[in-house]
Amino acid sequence: MSADNQALSNQLTVEEITLQERQAEIEKIMTRQPVLQVKNLCKSYELPKKWFAKQLYFDAVRNVSFDVFEGETLGLVGESGCGKTTLGRLILRLIEPTSGQVLYQGEDIYQMKAERLRKLRKDIQVVFQDPYSSLNPRYTIGHAITEPMKLHGIGKNDAERKEMVMNLLEKVNLEQKYFYSYPHEFSGGQRQRVCIARALALQPKFLICDESVSALDVSVQAQVLNLLNQLKKEFQLTYIFISHDLSVVKYMSHRILVMQKGAIQELNEADQLYAHPQTQYTRTLIDAIPKIE
Repeated sequence: MSADNQALSNQLTVEEITLQERQAEIEKIMTRQPVLQVKNLCKSYELPKKWFAKQLYFDAVRNVSFDVFEGETLGLVGESGCGKTTLGRLILRLIEPTSGQVLYQGEDIYQMKAERLRKLRKDIQVVFQDPYSSLNPRYTIGHAITEPMKLHGIGKNDAERKEMVMNLLEKVNLEQKYFYSYPHEFSGGQRQRVCIARALALQPKFLICDESVSALDVSVQAQVLNLLNQLKKEFQLTYIFISHDLSVVKYMSHRILVMQKGAIQELNEADQLYAHPQTQYTRTLIDAIPKIE
């Protein structure tokens, strides 16, 4: 195994759980109602048109369908450009689809009126890849976290919101004094913890982690991954965990969805997919993971 992958593996906190216990946990999750249902989702972009030529399109997401169940972590993996980030943005309704549906708790998000969509923004939060561009350098950490809380009516007043943020900072292993600090005073890992705290401040039910550790050093990646797993249990969250790194996705996920060229190649339980890949593309991703020498 490469030095970086070995270092990451050594620092990940793995629960003492048997394969049978893990299987039972997945079966329990799968008996629940889906929180999120993606149905025949497509997103196409027009390519630059040449004189007198037929209009051509690039299919970023092609007829994608899957469910996410309450309490599940669904891993979404594929090479850069496979469509996984576009899919995440469609689920968040940051972009509109060409066709298809995304149902959150049975309700089509593309049919939601403004007020209902505002509540959706609170319920589904995202932690992006780059913690450096995710925070406004002119705002203190306290301001960055409390501002969306005010917008969504969380907390009775500024004093209560401040107390809630202080508690959240402790939850993500940051000192309360950082409430008054600015982003430039933090390391990359600390900034990502702030971004996680800001997402949790809105008391969401669903969290999309879009390459949320790929910009961090290996040792910091392990700390953030362990933290995300800890917070998932404490706050009873459901995750979609997006990454190009299959080994990280396997550690985090109950099931894994593999994408290539905008389409689903495979969807299976993490252990089964890793041990018995059904497509050549999945086998290629697994073979690309550095092995123990």
